[in-house]
Amino acid sequence: MQEMDYNNEASNGIKFRNLYGSIQDVVVPLMYTEYTTRKVLVMEWIEGRKLSEVKDLYLIEVGVYCSFNQLLECGFYHADPHPGNLLRTSDGKLAYLDFGMTGEFKQELRDGFIEACLHLVNRDFDALATDFVTLGLLPPTAEKEAVTKALTGVFQNAVSKGVRNISFGDLLGNLGITMYKFKFRIPSYFSLVIRSLAVLEGIAIGFNPDYKVLGSTYPWIARKVLTDSSPQLKSSLMNLLYKDGVFEIDRLESLLTEVKFYDFLFLLFKIHRLEYFLLFTKFSLLSSFFFLL
Repeated sequence: MQEMDYNNEASNGIKFRNLYGSIQDVVVPLMYTEYTTRKVLVMEWIEGRKLSEVKDLYLIEVGVYCSFNQLLECGFYHADPHPGNLLRTSDGKLAYLDFGMTGEFKQELRDGFIEACLHLVNRDFDALATDFVTLGLLPPTAEKEAVTKALTGVFQNAVSKGVRNISFGDLLGNLGITMYKFKFRIPSYFSLVIRSLAVLEGIAIGFNPDYKVLGSTYPWIARKVLTDSSPQLKSSLMNLLYKDGVFEIDRLESLLTEVKFYDFLFLLFKIHRLEYFLLFTKFSLLSSFFFLL
């Protein structure tokens, strides 16, 4: 990626604004293409302070939400989200600057990333090993059983504390030795994705040591898995809920605790009649569901 032609940067900025500028409390500057040339970029002036210089956890949440929309919803993402490119405007909104580096996240990779988060939280390390192959982190020839055992050793303690307490940074740190042992490959897209999330978690930890990116975004991931029409995610949901032919009620209950009532109703229209019947014949599920109301 090169920041050479400002016409390209202006085009990136316009696309970014069209996709994410309508998100609540997100600001993307206007690009004045009629005045922009290859060597000169003319854009709207944004007044504000670096997000890293202000203690605004709400805008961190806005940034995380916007990042996940970039990475997992639309696939077009800001590839250089360092603290200098994120401002808190004078009216308390989050502004994105500098669109010279952007990237595209393919649909199959977006679904694979969501599945990996889902399998990690539910401690399905066998499926997580498969996800790593799908994401291009491991070669297809990797010995899956050995990888599963290694991932269990790396992540078991971290996820046992609950999704709200999983540190994104700690997960990456713990994975280091395993990555070397199994010759993990780090695709360029993955390093940029990780950087985007790590920057936001790093800023938040600066004034709130207990902040966790994954814990903050898991409700969004759960909602996505339960309501998305993607065949890959629907298949992943069914595989998660049925293990060796047995309906895993606790896993569904775990997902439902993260979503709202209208999402649950929407889910009922997304699942086959057999699963629909099973959902309503499980007393423990109904008890948990009505408790959430």
